[in-house]
Amino acid sequence: MTNPQQNPGYWTPNTAPRLGTGPGQRVNYMAWTGLIVSVSGFVFNFGVNGVVGAIFSILGLRDARRLAAEGQQNTGYQLALAGLITGIAHILVTIGLVILSVFAFYWFNDWIQQLVTDVRLSAR
Repeated sequence: MTNPQQNPGYWTPNTAPRLGTGPGQRVNYMAWTGLIVSVSGFVFNFGVNGVVGAIFSILGLRDARRLAAEGQQNTGYQLALAGLITGIAHILVTIGLVILSVFAFYWFNDWIQQLVTDVRLSAR
């Protein structure tokens, strides 16, 4: 069998390292995904960004532990932890906005009812 390195025209694998990593280093994509999704919740609030970001960050923490056990130096632990904290903060902010919206609705409804009552009483 012929060696593909000797025959031009054969496909050869790309052995160049990825940008931002050294040779043999891996990227913790779950940590990056968790951080990006958690932060994006403050820009595009779909209500579940914090939960999804926290889940990805927990998976990123698991991968960081696995990478540290393999001897990798850049495990992405800080990224995963930042994503988890941001996800929890987003969950708390979303819960606060929902509670504030409910209270504002009841306050506005009570204010309108009182205004209608006052207008009826003053019309007599």
